[in-house]
Amino acid sequence: MNIEKIEELIKLMKQNQVNYMKYKDETVEVELDLKSTSNIVTTTPVNNVEESTPTSKQEEQLNTIEAEILGTFYLQDEETLQNPLVKVGDEVKEGQVVGYIESMKVLNEVISEYEGIVNDIQINHGDPVEYGQTIITLK
Repeated sequence: MNIEKIEELIKLMKQNQVNYMKYKDETVEVELDLKSTSNIVTTTPVNNVEESTPTSKQEEQLNTIEAEILGTFYLQDEETLQNPLVKVGDEVKEGQVVGYIESMKVLNEVISEYEGIVNDIQINHGDPVEYGQTIITLK
């Protein structure tokens, strides 16, 4: 993908008020985030992605739970709204509900696809999330 195509994508994103986009095919991976202050554009040839190695064993074992829809993230139980469903250090099982995303007045469960221990919660209770945004990292 050449720079002209990337500039064209940025222009289209601005015209349509899209803040984040990620594209991947057999040859290239492009991630555009217009909401960040620096407007960083990252492109990575796919064949080089597999060759890169993590700098530590801990990085190698991190899994992420990402937002599947955009909306407002809720970390607390939908019934009591008192205690968070998970916190840093908690053990999470595959298929466990770790939060909710409210979209169009409907609460959608955020379900872990991985088993592990909560390493970091990157979104605060009540914050907006976008599609593909990392919510929780597990180790």
